[in-house]
Amino acid sequence: MFRILRKLILFSLLIATLVALYVYQSTVIPQQDTLLSNDSNSTDAVQCITNKPIESLDRHGNLDIAIWNIHKQKNSGWQNVLKQLTERTDLLLLQEVSASDEFKALVDEQSEDWVMAKAFLFADEPVGVMNLSKGYPSSVCSFRYEEPLIHYPKSLLVSYYDLSDNSQLLVVNVHSINFAFGLDEYRAQLNVVTEAMKVHSGPIILAGDLNTWSDSRNEYVSTIANTAGLTEAIPSVDSRTQFFGKTPDHIFYRGLELVKAESIVTDSSDHNPLKAYFRLIKAIPQ
Repeated sequence: MFRILRKLILFSLLIATLVALYVYQSTVIPQQDTLLSNDSNSTDAVQCITNKPIESLDRHGNLDIAIWNIHKQKNSGWQNVLKQLTERTDLLLLQEVSASDEFKALVDEQSEDWVMAKAFLFADEPVGVMNLSKGYPSSVCSFRYEEPLIHYPKSLLVSYYDLSDNSQLLVVNVHSINFAFGLDEYRAQLNVVTEAMKVHSGPIILAGDLNTWSDSRNEYVSTIANTAGLTEAIPSVDSRTQFFGKTPDHIFYRGLELVKAESIVTDSSDHNPLKAYFRLIKAIPQ
């Protein structure tokens, strides 16, 4: 019995080693922060781009925004959920996207434009955070921060979208680092976010998988949100995924009117999507 158990343990260790070796050999970490889009050349290595949008992001003052950690499309059924989200939102913020040929073909069918902050390449496919909408942001930059323990980067996008009231919406799509002791590295990744919000006078969306699985992380995110005058969009029936009893997925906003928020239950990822319905705040005549 002991020999059988020992063989099983050794076999399990061998399998784990082979898997780790495959992951290591299949992963390429770029030397610099790189932004991708459906119009960019895969060999381009730019961090920021600017555009002249043809239309505003909102629809006559209505603005629906959703976030979803899509778990690299590992779970079945992600295609249907993605189609529904793109069809019913003006801006979809994804985390942990694997930009495979299948994924990009589906997005093209939906006539969605996308920008992506490439964290790394796995099996020749970019992985990172992505914004999808019916038009490009007026400007967008990609940033990464390396996980201190496993050395794989997490990425974020800082984008600006034109609205129909002639204001600009600052949108930050974040996938925060996960494996870190204390708050120093966690704070450091979000420094670029706090700086962008500090100098922006218009409306803001701060959203994504913030990996707020501890009280200290939740408190820090609440602090930077409060400092920037942000409010969290919390569903009345909250079915957001929890880890260690905490919710990692958030949408914070400023300068918009929240109509409602909802979480969407699915088994097509290890995270449930979160959606918020907004209206632009009408200016009061002077």
